[in-house]
Amino acid sequence: MTRTRKHVRTWVIVPLLLSGALLAGCSDDASSSGKDSGSASSGEDAGGGTTPTDPRDRALAYAQCMRENGVPKFPDPSDGGALKITPETGVDPGSPEFAEAQEACQDLSPQAQSQNSGPLDSAKVAEWAQCIRDHGVPAFPDPQINGGAMEIDLGKAGIGRDDSAFQEAMQACQSAWPGGGVMIRGGGPK
Repeated sequence: MTRTRKHVRTWVIVPLLLSGALLAGCSDDASSSGKDSGSASSGEDAGGGTTPTDPRDRALAYAQCMRENGVPKFPDPSDGGALKITPETGVDPGSPEFAEAQEACQDLSPQAQSQNSGPLDSAKVAEWAQCIRDHGVPAFPDPQINGGAMEIDLGKAGIGRDDSAFQEAMQACQSAWPGGGVMIRGGGPK
């Protein structure tokens, strides 16, 4: 009997690393278009409402907006604000409905805050990535900088985002965090 290993694609976005908590939302490459999010600096969104500042509240508002705008199976965030989209959720980040909902909800996007913070310093990003490697994850890839966010493909490197070595390295390298957001692709449980 031959077993086929099913490739599971997981999309996770990490908008901020605060107080030791890894916070996440979801996105696809369409959200990194460099468009102005329309968010006012006063915390008002483009629709005149108030954008939540608490990461979990912001992620919950984003999830509700995505459901209201054509992605009915969009998941609620975890207690820490993490939004995970896997094939099991029934959500297709490549679908036109997803792209339309993202456009409608861009002011609530967990990435909107990091995109408005300016471009990341490539030297700081490289220092953080080296710290992760030095703390037990030697295959950690160089992040790609996209404005105020990084893109990292853990799947290509064979790293599981739930691997204890990766989690420990993330904790150990908090002081080297370059700021901004990060989109982590792949890296499902190993």
